[in-house]
Amino acid sequence: MMRPADVFTGFQRLFLDVQHTATLGCVLLIFDAVLNVCVIHTVKYTEIDWIAYMQEVEGFLNGTWDYTKLQGDTGPLVYPAGFVYVYSLLYYVTSYGTNIRLAQYIFVGLYLMTVMEVVYIHHKLAKIPPYVLVFLCCFAYRVHSIFILRLFNDPIAMLLLYFSIVCFVNHHWSVGCIIFSLAVSVKMNILLFAPGLFLLLVEACGWIVLLCR
Repeated sequence: MMRPADVFTGFQRLFLDVQHTATLGCVLLIFDAVLNVCVIHTVKYTEIDWIAYMQEVEGFLNGTWDYTKLQGDTGPLVYPAGFVYVYSLLYYVTSYGTNIRLAQYIFVGLYLMTVMEVVYIHHKLAKIPPYVLVFLCCFAYRVHSIFILRLFNDPIAMLLLYFSIVCFVNHHWSVGCIIFSLAVSVKMNILLFAPGLFLLLVEACGWIVLLCR
């Protein structure tokens, strides 16, 4: 029979030992999946930009390629081409933007993939105790809101950004830079990470190799 002290020691290792980051991450991923489904069915969706996004990509799909003429209820299109292509796909998948519930479930999938990337990065680097993941995943109300209650383009950009970081921590610098560029093509605030990336590239590759790439 397991003693209470052994149970306590097991939980302590799970939450404090960096070797258990992946284990706790898997547990949190399952919990978060259930939590997201509950949020979808209990918290009212708030319309902010989704309709405008659909209006903007609808103009593109109808043959308008002039950015100055692409606009929605919130104003002109201000995002790069990657945004247009991604939301054009969502436009068709969600029955021309009308199936909000399906869009929310798609964003749940995007959220869970982002969490998987974050868990992998923490596991790979083994610098921060696993309990931090609890606050990053389960108690990040605004993150859940942005993903599944607002359907903003930030989640897609961040998913690609974290994927590029996964590449960087595995020293796949060229592939990571390509994916980083794709993230920028969805939302340009990803460029705020560029100075840090530049310093990492200089340190990892050197000036000559960096300029050649």
